[in-house]
Amino acid sequence: MAKQLLSGRLTSKGQLTIPVELRNLLNLNEGDRLAFVLDENEKIIEVQPKTKKSIRGVMGALKSTTEVNIDEAIESARVERAKDLKKRSMELKDE
Repeated sequence: MAKQLLSGRLTSKGQLTIPVELRNLLNLNEGDRLAFVLDENEKIIEVQPKTKKSIRGVMGALKSTTEVNIDEAIESARVERAKDLKKRSMELKDE
């Protein structure tokens, strides 16, 4: 595979403009983060897109003292949110 030089521009605020070809190649979107992997001489050897993590993706990252069913927890949160929205809606109708 031939090497291809792609360059970006660094702004005074430290923001880097990534060429569209590279954004497309790495499937990057606005707000995505990048990890810069350095070698022992502090030279960049790799740039990795950091994926956004969902609640399901981070399950198990924290130790739990109780067993949690994520689907039940999500459904419970939805029910509580719906109750809260209904309550607020009723309060607005009373005004």
